Amino acid sequence: MLLIGHRGCYYPGYNQNTIRAFEKVAGEGVPAIEFDVQLSGDGHLVVVHNLDLKEVSTGKGAVSGTDSNTLKSLFAGDPTRGEDRIPFLSEVFDFFSAIKAEERPALHLELKGADTGTRSGEMLAEYVAAAKLQYSDLVVSSFNWQELEDIQKVCPELKIALLDGAIRRKQLMPKTGPEAEQYFERIFAYGAEEYMLPRFASLEENLQLLDSECPDPGLRQVLAEEIEACLAGEYYTDQLLDRACEMNAVSVNVWYRSLPAHFIERTHKRGLLLQVFTVNDPDDLLAVAKLGVDGIFTDYYKDAARLLADYIEQ
Repeated sequence: MLLIGHRGCYYPGYNQNTIRAFEKVAGEGVPAIEFDVQLSGDGHLVVVHNLDLKEVSTGKGAVSGTDSNTLKSLFAGDPTRGEDRIPFLSEVFDFFSAIKAEERPALHLELKGADTGTRSGEMLAEYVAAAKLQYSDLVVSSFNWQELEDIQKVCPELKIALLDGAIRRKQLMPKTGPEAEQYFERIFAYGAEEYMLPRFASLEENLQLLDSECPDPGLRQVLAEEIEACLAGEYYTDQLLDRACEMNAVSVNVWYRSLPAHFIERTHKRGLLLQVFTVNDPDDLLAVAKLGVDGIFTDYYKDAARLLADYIEQ
């Protein structure tokens, strides 16, 4: 079972999606590291997760509307955890290419935002041509499958993974109408973004939040049904697996809280891996490991590795 350092790590004193976080878990022998790529306002590839800088840095505003010079002046995450600059993709590739190929963790690159697929593919192709990285070093994932198709056009040899399990804003809006958007940030995690998640693991907690935040009974009903469908794993369909196979993906990566056990077997029968994001609670980690998933994204690699090692020895 593969453990993947989610955005590097979130250890005390470390900010995610930073060179220092990558260096920390790489030094601990993590077999794979995940990070996120967006485009800056002036077209540079930057490693940052949330679309709004206020969530993940000392800045504010959309990453896509912020120029690279401004981004270089900001700290990633919380400066009290360390004064880490937001890295650009070239810096991250330089860091990993400096690690001996036989010791280099696998790189799990998530594409976020428009046009990241083509641009990331072009940069990766340059590093491969210069013998600094190999296509086999990477697995590229995205909720936006068009971006995966775009990067495949540039780098046909590249391994890809389809992300799913999030509530997709564009698919939800026709059911609710535009008046529902005012509630999304209060009832969903990543509510200002295209791909959103229920805030809580239990349906009851989410419905309580919905009742307190959305006064319109019709909207509440529609949103409650969508949250219930998400948590029940109704997004994990044969159509998802069909699409993954059509795109020659190696994996589907899904939200562990909504994963039905039967979907793992169905995924494996199609010759695909099944990996889950993002598991930090020890009980949850053991539970999904027992289900037979192929990979687990976690913010706390060292603790997760120790826990799974103890489980395997029992």
